[in-house]
Amino acid sequence: MSGPEERGTSLGKKSKAQRQRDNARARVRAEQQRRTAAMEAFTEEHAQVVAQRHGDPRFVQRLRRADGAVEVSWAAGSELDARMREAMEGQRAAFEEKFGRPPGPHDPVFFDPEADEPCPLTPEAVHRVMDELLEAAEGAGVDPAFVHAWRECGYLVTDDNRHTFSAAEVMAFSDAVHAYRSAAQDEQEADEAEGFAGEDLGENDERTAAVAGLREVVAAILVRRDPRIAVRVMVGLERLAEEAGDEAAGLAGAMSFGVLAGWLAGAREAGLSPAQAKAATAWVDEHLGARAGEAATRMSGMIGVPGAGEATVAEVAEDLGDDLLPAMIWLTCGVVSVAGAGDADWLEQFDLDVS
Repeated sequence: MSGPEERGTSLGKKSKAQRQRDNARARVRAEQQRRTAAMEAFTEEHAQVVAQRHGDPRFVQRLRRADGAVEVSWAAGSELDARMREAMEGQRAAFEEKFGRPPGPHDPVFFDPEADEPCPLTPEAVHRVMDELLEAAEGAGVDPAFVHAWRECGYLVTDDNRHTFSAAEVMAFSDAVHAYRSAAQDEQEADEAEGFAGEDLGENDERTAAVAGLREVVAAILVRRDPRIAVRVMVGLERLAEEAGDEAAGLAGAMSFGVLAGWLAGAREAGLSPAQAKAATAWVDEHLGARAGEAATRMSGMIGVPGAGEATVAEVAEDLGDDLLPAMIWLTCGVVSVAGAGDADWLEQFDLDVS
């Protein structure tokens, strides 16, 4: 039996899990500070660009009128003027080819090419056009990241027009560009992660592999905003069942459930507030779609969402079926986005110490 001094020394030491939590929190704080400093520096630089270009006829000007409408103007005879005239002529020719007559004063400049009568582009038509632009960009060797960011943000920022947008709008567009480029690099890692459950490893090594694989999946979803990545985990388990049998797949699925449940319960126990928990499910619905949002909401009692219901985990699992693990992954993504600054490594603090 240890003496008082020995017990005091033992209690004074931090466990591996505690050190991981401290390190993860320090990384989150450092990342938040870095982004804040970067945003302040960028905002100051952007303000200088706006001041320099305001009223300069060499650059496009955007004015918001009293009625809320936005008026865009540029210098006649400029290179931009020539490009805009060429674009308008192209739209006019496309209109005449489609409808067999010149456009009238009340006809839309940008019309739905699939409609039988001239009508403005619907959101569905805009997405369809953007998909076509994305394919054209990739075929022409043009960086598709800009088209992707245009579709995601709803506007296109170039070096010529950046002064017509706020600093936050420019940074959001830039973030979307970088996210698309990062996703291309992460896609191979995400594909590899789908089969993580089938490796022949020892018990602790299996759990370590499961933790690493699931964290890669979460990180990829946070970057790509693609909920289908979570479904690949189930594909991996199905493949494992075919190759190694149902028992092996069942054990791998149970281990995955344990890892995800540990992350979600750990976040709640670490002080995730009800408001943050609710924001996490809202994030899933907004960024990953209705199916993911509904499934994540069914699991939201694990993170303390107010009014999540009194259904047991077993009842929710039976209700979700094959969407159980994806729902937990989607919900984890929401928690990391809201409470972990979008850094999947933030989850390390909730990993069980298996050493």
